[in-house]
Amino acid sequence: MIRRRRATRVLLVVVALSTLVACMEEPSRGHTPVSETVGSVDQAAGPLVVRVASTAEPGRVPPAVVASDEALGGTGYEVRRGQTVVADGELEPVEAPAAPWAHAALADLAAIDEPGSYTVVVDGTTSSTIEVADDAYRDVLLSTLTIFDSNADGNEPSSFHRPSHLNDVRSRIANGPRKGERIDVEGGWMDAGDQLKFTVTTAYSTLMLELAGANQGDRDGILDASRIGVRWLMKARRRGVFVAQVGHTNADHNAGFRDPTVDDTSDDPRRRVRPSYVLTKESGGSDVAAAVAGALANASLRLGVVRRQRVVREAESWLAEAQRLRKVWRNCCYQQDSWRDDVAVAQASLWRATGKRSYAHAALASLERATSDGEENWLVAADSYQMSAIAAAELCGVLRPGDAPAPAAVSGPACRILRAGGAAWIYQVDDDPENSTAFGRAGYAQWASVRQSESGAIVLELAGRAGLEDAAPALLRATGWFLGANPWQLRWQAEVGDVEHPYHWVQAVGRELSGAVVGGPAPLGDINDNREDDVALGPFDTEDQTYQDLADDYVMNEVGIGYSAPAALHFALISD
Repeated sequence: MIRRRRATRVLLVVVALSTLVACMEEPSRGHTPVSETVGSVDQAAGPLVVRVASTAEPGRVPPAVVASDEALGGTGYEVRRGQTVVADGELEPVEAPAAPWAHAALADLAAIDEPGSYTVVVDGTTSSTIEVADDAYRDVLLSTLTIFDSNADGNEPSSFHRPSHLNDVRSRIANGPRKGERIDVEGGWMDAGDQLKFTVTTAYSTLMLELAGANQGDRDGILDASRIGVRWLMKARRRGVFVAQVGHTNADHNAGFRDPTVDDTSDDPRRRVRPSYVLTKESGGSDVAAAVAGALANASLRLGVVRRQRVVREAESWLAEAQRLRKVWRNCCYQQDSWRDDVAVAQASLWRATGKRSYAHAALASLERATSDGEENWLVAADSYQMSAIAAAELCGVLRPGDAPAPAAVSGPACRILRAGGAAWIYQVDDDPENSTAFGRAGYAQWASVRQSESGAIVLELAGRAGLEDAAPALLRATGWFLGANPWQLRWQAEVGDVEHPYHWVQAVGRELSGAVVGGPAPLGDINDNREDDVALGPFDTEDQTYQDLADDYVMNEVGIGYSAPAALHFALISD
């Protein structure tokens, strides 16, 4: 199993893809996965299609997107519950590109304000069914948590496998001044379709889950998932050593889809006792260390005084390391190009946890430096590569219900940064002639476009809370794109939607990852650069955005904790 991840940034005004950097050890290619089952698009693009969200809540139903090679202005539509027409209207044309069709328009579904099953009919074409229910968005949130169950590692409870990688308790440090020493890194989460562990995705996912739980009052046990991340982050620093990765990149990738419990008895010593890679001045890692600090500071907010003080001290140690290193982590799989945004999150979170105004002022200074690259407000994001939106929302006082803002000298600029970032996402959803799509995706087609779009949805909701007008319609459209109002009429979750073949090690144990979020559509060139055989365009694909339900493709179909985490927060923020 070979996987490369591309470190991409959210570009809303200026389009520039980050390049993939070399791995610590470059994986070879050519693994054949256990499952050869593939899915294919079984529809043919006709003269007109109607795309809708598969599920929604009353009064908050995303608009239907109607696409055709013919102009749609003035065309009527009906909303039906069974055979009964409950609403009608005229389509509103959309100027954004409708590829692979020539034209697109929206059907406003705000009139759907009662639970039930609905369809939209346009010119004799009937949409898929929209299931409208009072708790629909909270149900989507809960469905995203499957990956945190399946990927729980060590002795952490999982309904998918027995204890795994128990030998991580005596992992050998592979780099730096303490090379060769042993460290206990058992537990936490395996990262994605493979079984490596990364501190940066663990910290990001923990942060997203902590915020999701805070916005839901944890009435559904969201924080039970987060606690796995917190427990591991609390042990990832020992005696001045800060762990960044557990597992040998090449050995893990090339081992195929396998039950994670077999590694402890593997013939390969690199899998039997997995190495740990740590942060050093040479490796960098301010982004990683600051992400941990932000996650732990947020986790401390729900603890009693004594435990809170211990977790805060740990967060402060990670922040100090971030400020000491002053450069990003050089690594195989999650290469970033910024770190001040992560430091801003850590400082803002520690202000919230400690009440120290010095942290608030430091956070604003870091935030302003992180977002001062000209007029590029796309830097205000929440997808782990750019995290400024979380820091801005914390200082603005809109990150959790009942939060007070920082002092006015701090909160005022932070709120303005957040609103500017939200405005950039509105532009991306609605107006950008190069990067937007008529189907409402928040972001452009890239590797992990679903993660990016979910990040955009988070920013839109938080910016709306900060007073940005017109954020709600763009957020609703981005929500619709995730849930099915896209060219393929697919909800971007395994099994819950129509995605049947997630790329993940559970293929080896015959389980289903119902609800895990996939990477989604990507440029055809990126897909084929990472395959043995090329994918051809399907009826709803373009060179810029291609999606096919292939069990052996990790660009489009890999699932991981860093994909589900922003979706969890998105739907926690918008569900009652």
